[in-house]
Amino acid sequence: MEYAQVKYLKDLGYKRRIRDERVAAGFVSPFGLQARQWKLALEDALWTLERQWEAAIAEVRDRLHRNGGLTPKERDYAFWLLDKFGDRPRDWRKIEAIFRDEDLAGKKTELEPAGRKKVRHGLKRLFRRILGKRPRVRKARSFVVDQQMYRVFMVGNRQYVAVMGLSPGKRIVIPLSGIHKLRGNLRVVLLPDEQAVEIHMSREPKTYPAGEEEAGIDLGVTEVLTDDSGKKYRPEYGQALQEMSDHVLDKGRKRQKLWALYRKNRERDPGKARRIRRHNLGLVKQHKRHRRYRAWCENEINRAFRAFFRERRPRVIAYEDLSHLRGKARNKGLSRKVSQWQRQAIRERLEYLCHVYCITDPGPVNAAYTSQTCPCPGCGWVDGKNRNGDSFRCQKCGYEGDADHVAATNVKGRLRDQEITKYTPHKEVKRILLKRYWENHA
Repeated sequence: MEYAQVKYLKDLGYKRRIRDERVAAGFVSPFGLQARQWKLALEDALWTLERQWEAAIAEVRDRLHRNGGLTPKERDYAFWLLDKFGDRPRDWRKIEAIFRDEDLAGKKTELEPAGRKKVRHGLKRLFRRILGKRPRVRKARSFVVDQQMYRVFMVGNRQYVAVMGLSPGKRIVIPLSGIHKLRGNLRVVLLPDEQAVEIHMSREPKTYPAGEEEAGIDLGVTEVLTDDSGKKYRPEYGQALQEMSDHVLDKGRKRQKLWALYRKNRERDPGKARRIRRHNLGLVKQHKRHRRYRAWCENEINRAFRAFFRERRPRVIAYEDLSHLRGKARNKGLSRKVSQWQRQAIRERLEYLCHVYCITDPGPVNAAYTSQTCPCPGCGWVDGKNRNGDSFRCQKCGYEGDADHVAATNVKGRLRDQEITKYTPHKEVKRILLKRYWENHA
């Protein structure tokens, strides 16, 4: 992505205005696209640009959470620049200000101008590292058509779709496998390895009215989640992760032995080394097995969240900030790999189902010490000794319970906590919790 495109960021929320400006200027596509085609192509390109920047912003936020090297005030200002508040459109002027070095100060910003400039320069460097590594679209393999740009018809028992081409009045006829009810906008995808195309149709899901209650959930590894009522959803998820961990660990050890044998024979017996590399160290079966395990885990995640939303019908959900969520597999290498797609799968399910169940105010909260803090209203003692594996026992009042249930209860309580925000450092969180305990027991 060219950094000169930063100047268009503030217009991402006004895509129709950009199109109208091109129409008023008498724009003609240099690629020979008809008017309706280049308008849809422009909208698709702007959406692609916006998704690319949103992905970059999410990665910048994740890096700041892991190792930002900023003071609390600098972190607050950085997240104020990057945050998107509620379901409102993103204010792209803040992202543009990072690259233009324009001094924007929020209503609650207490940072001095020199500190704000330091934060903007740091964010600019992070964006350049991330955007510089992102792949570019080198060859167009898909395009969008609306209802006026295609026609569906039958010839005998075969269904066809006629799509608008580059020449006015002439359409490209595509035979379909099977009979489908096509409507709305379609995306025609050219398959790279086959002389064929796919027709993708997007459809708005059925939505349900939101409920009245608030709910808190604790994301786990032995099960997908535990809610504040103590119910655990899909313990089969833990089995899937365990099998995946054991398989990858076992295969990794065996492959290391084969790699050692390959290196040993590279000069002694080149023919044997080539056969080992060709027949024993391929990646096709390994990637296929990994895809199966991932599909299994993602299926369990989907089932768990659907069951939770159907049963609870919450108005607001409190859950831990997903940028802090890490996979907890048996080995560290696999744990890092699992955490990447696990967080993405959970984030996608949450966003989609929040839309389906009309939850307009999802609540990611600070989950620091939620599984070590006593949930009793008269206690609130926080101590690492309170938790022992999956069980919880308060060292002060003696309250006993399931550690995940305790965490979900405390996560729900953080939803309305004005003092512990999503970006409060974990050491500050513990100081606040202990201060509250001693104030209550003075």
